[in-house]
Amino acid sequence: AKKAAYENGATLLGDERSGRFSHDMAKGEYRMAGRTVVVTITEKHWLLPWPVVEARLRELIR
Repeated sequence: AKKAAYENGATLLGDERSGRFSHDMAKGEYRMAGRTVVVTITEKHWLLPWPVVEARLRELIR
């Protein structure tokens, strides 16, 4: 996950259970709830539409 984050210009701090990430366009936190990844976006660039954020995160998590 850290490699994928780095390759996409993001920083990932944490482990397989929980942590936080930051990118020029968005920042947030993640945690595992069973087999589900729960992602909370805490900041995003105002020009970045929410559907784009969601689609990109889904690509990275798979």
